[in-house]
Amino acid sequence: MQRLRNRRQRIIDGKVNCLPSPFKRFTNYYPGLEQEQYICVTSFTKGGKSQFVSYAMLYESLLYCMFSKEDVDIKVIYFALEENKDRIMDRFLSWLLYKKSKGQLRVSPRDLRSTTVACQEEWLDKLEETDIQSIIDYFEEHVIFPDEKPNPTGIRNYCIQYAEKHGKTTKKKVKFIDENAFEMGQEIFTEKEVVVNYEQDNPNEYRIIVIDTINLIDTERNMNLKQSMDKMSEYIAKELRNKYHYTAIVIQQQAFQAEGLDALKTGHIRPSVAGLGDSKYISRDANLVMGLFSPFRFDIKNYEGYNIERLCDNVRFLEVIVNRDGAMGGMLPLWFDGAVCEFKELPAVRDATKLEAYYKRAEYLRKLVAQQNVPGQICAVQHSRPIRERVFNLLFKQ
Repeated sequence: MQRLRNRRQRIIDGKVNCLPSPFKRFTNYYPGLEQEQYICVTSFTKGGKSQFVSYAMLYESLLYCMFSKEDVDIKVIYFALEENKDRIMDRFLSWLLYKKSKGQLRVSPRDLRSTTVACQEEWLDKLEETDIQSIIDYFEEHVIFPDEKPNPTGIRNYCIQYAEKHGKTTKKKVKFIDENAFEMGQEIFTEKEVVVNYEQDNPNEYRIIVIDTINLIDTERNMNLKQSMDKMSEYIAKELRNKYHYTAIVIQQQAFQAEGLDALKTGHIRPSVAGLGDSKYISRDANLVMGLFSPFRFDIKNYEGYNIERLCDNVRFLEVIVNRDGAMGGMLPLWFDGAVCEFKELPAVRDATKLEAYYKRAEYLRKLVAQQNVPGQICAVQHSRPIRERVFNLLFKQ
């Protein structure tokens, strides 16, 4: 009761009990990052999972903690199994350039790395401005990329060591029956130390574990991939979340067969629990499972009232698949620009004027791709002043 009264009083005092979600229309389903939470984000191949987690759960949360007057702090332990640290940092810098220039500098990570053409000096000068450097410093101070072996035991041990270094752990010895001996008809007891209480040095620090993607986790000795994923999920649920107050964000691939022709014929094309790749048990342990769906990759012309032929790959539908603590089934249409890790709530279908601006925006970006003759995501764009002002007025002032 005292814990619940304390949390109530924080809200009365104007404080927060979660790091707010950037999606205001979706707060009934996902209000934001809470402590002691286990979240799984899933989609099909190249569905924008990593970009979504980066933007909605890391970038916005980091900036909130940095600039708000709330008594909250954040520490992210990022186990990058699919990308390396430099690639993740490049994505953050691209997003930061876009955000700080209010959409006028649209530089993809590929162009920031000078992959085929030397990047413009102006972009690097912009990143070296004092206000942006302070954000980069904050990112590097609050996001850790461990070098530990990325198997379940390695991840678990690293996170527990960090927690015990920055908190107080109370343990006691408990007797257990030795299972191996019990199976042979003997009752042999063994003593183990178990955690009975843990208190963070800073109770308002949000400690976030990111595993991207769990399908690439190193296997434990004598375990296959599914067993190793199940073991990682067990460590998160029973220890890291329940005992050490971590919030874990696991990115999981949907199974390849779930995006095949049979799935299209049966209409089961949205991410689902049944479609989770390699292990479905993660949905059993998680507080929240969210799926990202791209109708464009299934050649759908119109979806939920939105013209996919005009939006193409610049739209994602966010859906709550499992929600232990609230409502399920909520769906939110999102504008998606993978080059700069941008997600925005799309206007409702009935708001034709505002929605038309996003249709034109998607068409405008495709024209730029065609003009530059660059396949895939649009490369760096720095518009002339008249075009820049027109685009800004059309897209950002609404």
